[in-house]
Formats: sequence, C-alpha cells, structure tokens
Amino acid sequence: MKLLIVDDGHYVVEYMKHLVDWRSFGIHQIETTTNSIEAREMLNGSLIDILITDIRMPEVSGIDLLHHIHQNNLPTKVIILSGYSEFDYAQQGIRLGALDYLLKPVDKDDVEHAMSKAIQKIQKSRPVHAIDWDHFNGMGYLLSLLAQNETLKEEYDVYAACLADHRYCFFKLEHYTEADVERVQHTVAEPSTSFVWTSGSHLVACIPEETARRFAAEWNQAALSSPFAFTNRNETREHFYRFFLNEDVSSSDFVGLTAFSSVESDSETIGNIIHTYERIANRKHKQIYLMEIITYIYLKDKNQDTTKIADWMFNRLQDPNKFGAILIDMFSRIRINKQMSIQSIVDKVRKYIEDHLSHGLSLDELGKVAHLHPVYFSKLFKQETGENVSNYISRKRLEKASQLLQDSELRIADIAQMIGYRKIQYFIQLFKQEYGVTPYQYRRNMTHQ
Repeated sequence: MKLLIVDDGHYVVEYMKHLVDWRSFGIHQIETTTNSIEAREMLNGSLIDILITDIRMPEVSGIDLLHHIHQNNLPTKVIILSGYSEFDYAQQGIRLGALDYLLKPVDKDDVEHAMSKAIQKIQKSRPVHAIDWDHFNGMGYLLSLLAQNETLKEEYDVYAACLADHRYCFFKLEHYTEADVERVQHTVAEPSTSFVWTSGSHLVACIPEETARRFAAEWNQAALSSPFAFTNRNETREHFYRFFLNEDVSSSDFVGLTAFSSVESDSETIGNIIHTYERIANRKHKQIYLMEIITYIYLKDKNQDTTKIADWMFNRLQDPNKFGAILIDMFSRIRINKQMSIQSIVDKVRKYIEDHLSHGLSLDELGKVAHLHPVYFSKLFKQETGENVSNYISRKRLEKASQLLQDSELRIADIAQMIGYRKIQYFIQLFKQEYGVTPYQYRRNMTHQ
C-alpha cells in the first residue's frame, strides 16, 4: 500500500516519516510533500491508499484535499493532523469522511491506532478480486498466524477468504535438488508458490492437501503433516509445531507470552526481553517466544532473504537452547541500531547545551541543532531521557555554577551571566532551591571544608 504525508512544515513531515514502522502496516511506499498543491496532483496521479495531512495549509488545505477525494470518488482513506486551536476544523474533516484526527504534537501510539483503523477500513472496503497478489508474501502470512503480532495479522487478514478454499499440508523433502524445487513451484498454483522454501538440507512447503499427497506418494523420503485450514489459527499452529519442531501446543501455551507483543512499539528494553527469555524453562515456550523475535526481525526488513528466515523457523528452532542466544543477539543489534539515530540526536543536543550554557537555549535554537521541529524535539527528548529539556538545562546550569563557585573566585553576578541568567536574584533563588543555600553560603561552606 502507498502512504502520502502532507504538511507545510518540513520538520513535521520528517518526524512523521520516521515515527513508526510503516511496513508493519503493509505500507510499501511512502510519499511526502510540503506543497499541498503538489499533494492534490499526487492524489490524481496514482492510487494513494492512506493520506495523512495537516488540516490548515496555505493555498490548499486538508479540508480541500478531503473535498477533492470525495469529488473524484477516490478510495483514499484520510487521517488529519490538527492543533488544539483547530478543533472545529478537525470536526469538519471527520464530517467529510476523515477516519481520525491526530493532535499535534503527534503521539506514536495515536498514529498506530489511527493506522490500524485505516487498514481495517481498507480491507473491508476492497472486494476479494481486488487483492494484490503481487505483494503477497507467504512467509509473512505464515508468521501472521504463528506469532502474536496483531498488526501483521491484520495486514494479511484480507487474504484469508481466498485461502479458505483448500485445506493445506506442511511438506518436507530431505536432500532436495534444484529440479525438485522447480517441480514443486511449477506444479502448485498461485498463491501456493509463495509457500515454498528451502531450509538447510530440506525443501519445505505449505501446499494444498491434494497436491501434497501426490508429492508424498512420488517421493518416498518426503514427509507430510495432517491437513489443516489457514482460517483456523490454532490448528495451523498445532500442525506447524508438531510437524517441524516436534512439540504439541495448544492455545493456552500462547496466553502467557502475549506480553512480548509490546516489542512492536519498542517499549520493552532489551534487558527485559532477555531476562524474560532466560526465565522460560519449557522447550516449546522458548520456541514460541523465539518465534516472536523472528517475526520482529522479519518486520524490520521484509526484503531480506527468506531462506534465512525459513532456516530459523523450520530448522534451527528445533534446538532453542543453542539457537536462542544467537537469535537474541541479532535482535539486540537491530534494536540498538534503531535507537542509535535517536540517541545520537539527544547526545548532540546535550553536548550543545553544556557548551552553550550562556545562550538563551530556546526550543527553537535546540530544534535547529537537532534538525527537528522544536515541539517534536521537546517530546523526543522527554521520551528518551525521562526529563524535560528545561529541567535538564536548569540542572546543567546549576551544576556548572556549583563548580565555578568551588574552583574560581569569579563574582556571583559574573557566574550567573556565564550560565545564562541575566537576573542575579532569579539565579540565587534557583540555586537555593537546588542546594538549600545561597551561592555565597555555598562558596563559604566549600572553602571551610
């Protein structure tokens, strides 16, 4: 699916573009523009599945874009961005058919909720024959059933009705040849060709029962699972774990591990996730937990080689004690790399603050350092550090003042100027609130120690 983000603020567009993992919602292409006239042309030029637009923009507003979508009978679903002062406009947008509105500064959870609503609306409105099988991924569909990731499941629910015509079997052939792979792929009909993989020394597949039984009869070394229906998630899981991993699972085995789904929003720390895994003693529960990690890695890079993912799922998960540490290490590196870009922004601004304490250090100034809209930078800083920007600046200024009071003979008025306080009485008041004594008393106490 294609997403278009429109806002006349460059910082807002960039912030929105990197705020969530759009691929987890089935978004394969993201277009952005700060020119609302251009946005209207983009709506005309190609199918835009979802539009996220600021409601008030020069020349062409978000309301105008909504009117344009209605007048031209476009299927685009719309989510609007508005400020508190624009609430009446937001309500007007809802009346015109916008699915949701998001108040600035935009919260990640609110965006994900609005996107889930839009995806559900798209899936319900599109007829079965309009399904785009070119973007169907058999690995993603299987993971949507095996794992607890509801976002992934919603993405593939649209295909469920089409796959309900057959019962399927898991198929495994040892010591395959390239000719064997080609034969299976050419024999099964679409979309079953998406369910054929190589895993180590095995050719594995998930194919209609009648075809699978014929293959098993022709290849003596082939193994076949009992038939199951994709439309029954529990049945699919039971057959997968029994056939490939030699474990009997039931729906209750997944209940205690649903907390791992919080990994989608990256709210769980790596340490917490590793600690949870280390506490799991049961082999099959380790396998279920590691399947969630495999799904997370898959979602972060859907273009990666499916042979590797298949090897993890169908082969290496058989020994979770050996494979668990390797997989969690991969997972940790992905999480750390994702955080590094945000952390580097925060570290850069922290360094700037400490080197420029005499400056005004307004949000506008710091936003330019971070290359982010000031409001979004403030929200990001609090999210990453747990501390408001203003509190951090004040704390660093007072720490610098205490150091100068101890290590120099500068006048208190000069110290106040050096750390950005133009009014000495205000500085003295803040210092006393922090240290319990005035700057003069603090220096005298340090001298007599």
